[in-house]
Amino acid sequence: MIDRSNNLLSQLENGLATARYLFEEQKRYALSLSLLLSQDKEIQESFIKKERQESFKIVNKKIDLLKKLQNSEMDVQIHNKNLSTYIRSWDFSKKDIPLETFRKGLVKVKKQMKPLVSIELGKRLNIKAISPLIQNNQFIGSLEVIIGFDYLEKELKQKGFDTFILLKNKFLNIADTLKTNPSFKGFTLVNNQNQNIDSLEYFNLKELKDYGYFTSQHKAFSYFSIYSLDREKLGYIIISLANKDNILIKYSYEKRRTEENSGIIIE
Repeated sequence: MIDRSNNLLSQLENGLATARYLFEEQKRYALSLSLLLSQDKEIQESFIKKERQESFKIVNKKIDLLKKLQNSEMDVQIHNKNLSTYIRSWDFSKKDIPLETFRKGLVKVKKQMKPLVSIELGKRLNIKAISPLIQNNQFIGSLEVIIGFDYLEKELKQKGFDTFILLKNKFLNIADTLKTNPSFKGFTLVNNQNQNIDSLEYFNLKELKDYGYFTSQHKAFSYFSIYSLDREKLGYIIISLANKDNILIKYSYEKRRTEENSGIIIE
């Protein structure tokens, strides 16, 4: 029994470490793309000239190229100096939408003129990497790369884990595109809508701490929290695997995290 328990715990620890590594890897990848595109001469010149149609075509050309070269799925948004929408790669019709009041990452990048990557609430919940656009040492706007959780979910699936990305329902007033997603126990499922959330129904998710493990008779789970820029807990990333030995384990941990490195803010 002890050996089986240790084996399950080892699987949960490995799953947790893998999920966190892939999550941080995706954040850094988004940041590298944001830096790359923010320094692209074609994008810079069309933005400075305020030729939106040209900017839209150039940005989508770059996205298509990156998809072919790196199999990347992303969206790009460029913002004006006043933090309103200049272009969105997925919808040319949207422009001049004020974002300052609810996009704290944009405000931080404008103030500090440093790239930033974080989980940030908008209409959706995803990874957002923002780089300043600078001309003559002055902030003239910013470029944002947006990446979802498809890669994370796919990689974990290949390793035998199911993934549940949960957002607290209190934030649906901002992330209103998620209002029709499956919801239970005060949380909304952000990722794959085909995921079976029934296995989580037995747990009080509001009691989960920063990261750890928990089990039922048939499933075992690892989890870690996701936070906003001002350290408010947004929800959890939970992964699960089959608990073939019907072992019950409950461990929880608390940890606060922040990192600032080489002028780049990683939240």
